[in-house]
Amino acid sequence: MHVVQALVSLGIGGSELVAVEITEHLRAAGHRVTVLAANGPLEDRVNATGAEFLAWPIGRKRLGTLLYIRKLRNWIMENQPDIVHVHSRLPAWICYLALRKIPADKRPAFITSVHGQYSVSNYSAIMARGDLVIAVSNHIRDYTLENYLPPDSPQLHTVYGGTSRRDFPYGYKPSEDWLQATFSEFPQLENKRILLLPGRLSRYKGHATFIELLAALVSEYDDIHAVILGQAKPGSRYIDELEGLAERHGVGDRLTFCGTRTDMCDWMAASCLVFNLCSDPPEAFGRTIPEALSMGVPVIAWNHGGIAEILREMYPFGAVQADNFAALVQRTGIFLQQAPMVLKSNALSLEASMEQTLSLYHSALKKED
Repeated sequence: MHVVQALVSLGIGGSELVAVEITEHLRAAGHRVTVLAANGPLEDRVNATGAEFLAWPIGRKRLGTLLYIRKLRNWIMENQPDIVHVHSRLPAWICYLALRKIPADKRPAFITSVHGQYSVSNYSAIMARGDLVIAVSNHIRDYTLENYLPPDSPQLHTVYGGTSRRDFPYGYKPSEDWLQATFSEFPQLENKRILLLPGRLSRYKGHATFIELLAALVSEYDDIHAVILGQAKPGSRYIDELEGLAERHGVGDRLTFCGTRTDMCDWMAASCLVFNLCSDPPEAFGRTIPEALSMGVPVIAWNHGGIAEILREMYPFGAVQADNFAALVQRTGIFLQQAPMVLKSNALSLEASMEQTLSLYHSALKKED
């Protein structure tokens, strides 16, 4: 089986990591994979699998991107992949238009993964046009049915993202070398209890709420320090706004921005609490929450969207009514005194997610026959 994974780039994000994990799983099973995306930090993982990598920026929003339609069509005719699996909207349009003029008997199956609560528009509708459509949570499945597909659409399937227990093992602790290197880079973190908010610097991710939460707690808990992992888009001044907000609340010295990190497992394990505070729209899935829970690290998150489904399955203690700031402060204070233990669980495993995905691939190929 030859599968194409098409996405905007190999940057670090939820949809990107899913595409790379599928690539790793398929290659380990002996299948051929071609990844079609702009360069990014995850490129090394793709190359390590032996997958083919076409560094085509088919997610770049400019007129020149349309030239990839014919280029991709020619490549598909020459290489004859069995499946083209797309993970975001503009790459989906490029692939869809490339496939449209290929004879039906030579056309690969077209699979889309809906990784977000996209704005309702004709542009976003492409994500529901797959021969099979994968929703990353039941929240996203319901949203897709409400806006794009009729009830009981047979092509729509929920496949949760999964967490590797090998990469995020229960009870994991950072090495002394990692701790020394981290405290050398960020000496303000030494001997502190870390409150961690991972995720790219985007307004809906709840960074302002996180800073306000810190401000509400520091007078009572003088050993806490907040860390934000993630990077803003090039040219964005959002981080300046957040730093200004922290200064106005008097917590500028209790907050650290660490940028993009590939050692997420260590950061989570070094933290006493991990947060997800996505507000509007709610998180489609939110992989950082099951990752933290897989290691036994307590989490606190708004109880809506895909996150509510994860918490219900793995750690209901961490669920806080969405946008109820007073409840968030209260729950965090309780957890700082004594957080409920996170029990070892194999829920939402990477293996189960990959098996479901591979099963859908095989069903798509049967439809093609």
